[in-house]
Amino acid sequence: MGFIPTLFTPFTAPVDASQTAQADRYAAEVLAEITQPDSKNVLDGAGTDSFFANESNLDGIPTAEQSEVNVTLVDGNGTVQHTVGPPYQGESTAAATRVVVPESGYVGNHTCTATCRIEVRLW
Repeated sequence: MGFIPTLFTPFTAPVDASQTAQADRYAAEVLAEITQPDSKNVLDGAGTDSFFANESNLDGIPTAEQSEVNVTLVDGNGTVQHTVGPPYQGESTAAATRVVVPESGYVGNHTCTATCRIEVRLW
């Protein structure tokens, strides 16, 4: 009787080390697109806005096994500032998170006042 609940729970394949490594590489590529060239954790405000404005920007970042990618910018309070890609709906996923800080004097489409995080999910 103990196995019956598993019959009603959808099967999700576990995330392996290669998928996690791919998410880390993808996050590094995203950071290269949206941060200032001389600092890998300071957002380039205009570059960030441009990246999140068009979902086709995800296509420019190569992935080996990716079927779906979601990139989200979340402020320090947990509020989503930007997201691009299909919505993440609890799938088994490889994920990478990077902490970033806002560009000094930036006024635009996101409100990172102290720190934000970039969340990359591949499934």
